Amino acid sequence: MTPNAEAPPIRSKNVSYLLGVDHLRGLAALYIVLYHGIQQLRGSVGAAQLFPQAQHPASASLIEGHTAVALFMVLSGFILTYGADRREVHYGRFMKNRVLRVIPMYAIVVLIAAFSNPGDLTLARFLPFVLMLATPPFPAADMGVWSAVLWSVSVEFVFYLLFPFLLRFLQRWGVRYLLALLALLNLLRLLAAATNPEQVRDLSYWTIVGRLDQFVLGMLGAWVLRRGWVRWGRRLWLGFAALALVGQACALWWFNRHGSFFGNGRWRAAWPLVEGSLWAAVVVAWVAALQGVSGRGWRWLAMPGLVSYSVYLLHFPVVAAVKTRHWGNSVGEAALLTFGVVVPIVAVVATLAYFVVERPFMEMRVRYLSDRDAAATAST
Repeated sequence: MTPNAEAPPIRSKNVSYLLGVDHLRGLAALYIVLYHGIQQLRGSVGAAQLFPQAQHPASASLIEGHTAVALFMVLSGFILTYGADRREVHYGRFMKNRVLRVIPMYAIVVLIAAFSNPGDLTLARFLPFVLMLATPPFPAADMGVWSAVLWSVSVEFVFYLLFPFLLRFLQRWGVRYLLALLALLNLLRLLAAATNPEQVRDLSYWTIVGRLDQFVLGMLGAWVLRRGWVRWGRRLWLGFAALALVGQACALWWFNRHGSFFGNGRWRAAWPLVEGSLWAAVVVAWVAALQGVSGRGWRWLAMPGLVSYSVYLLHFPVVAAVKTRHWGNSVGEAALLTFGVVVPIVAVVATLAYFVVERPFMEMRVRYLSDRDAAATAST
């Protein structure tokens, strides 16, 4: 049972299929697998050595591979806004679709995490995961490797709760509303840094207050692209995408040199905006460059994007299982293990999970967009 390379397996009832989005989803999924694989499989290192000093932007991009989470969040804002442009969103139906898309695999992983690591687990400690509040400091329970990435799903779900409102405000007041929201979020984080500087990293990295920048930047990117504010040919868009990727690598090098993941300076308050802006540029440029492109090769390149959610949820337990074998003692060995062992296993398990769990529920999704022009409705 394999997807048709000429078309996506499931046609959304709401969003037109964008080949470039699936390319980038696949890239983000592979990126996070490589990041965790090479980081975790290079022998025993302390927490301080998890993020060594990079020698150049290319190595910084690998060391700071957590940035793939930001790419996922930008993509979420982009695809939802691109599909809902000039339409009204039926809130209940929209949330039904989000539940059908996110919760089945999430619930399976949460249950495996709980039963694999019962420890001092109580109902009160387990409840934040059930309520999608699994972002620090809410989860008091440590459910091991199965729960390592669940925090980001909780943040994503809050995006979904907010999106219909953000879209409505964007349609009513235009880009200036989202720009004002970005300004407010950054001012609030700076204020938090001034009052409690020791927590600015956690606020910016783990929470909706930090990550909403990236979702909003994805929304802005979709708005700009849909309205054709920039009209370039394919080569110019590809060049811009390459330039944005170089800019992201240089920004990550700077990030690495200023404390890396554990850095807690006040500059962390502005980092989500910087990181998200560069990924938004990549997303807009790549999607624009691939508009109108077809062909079997391009379709096959999009295949990893179809299973990216299961890849994200399941890759860390695979990495942990390989780590218990104690096969790697260097970066080179870790890279070989990641490409030769982790990636193939994750690909097989994630593809099976997609067909058995994700796809059946996705086929139950409904149309949540009206056929009316939201701009005309808002003006009456």
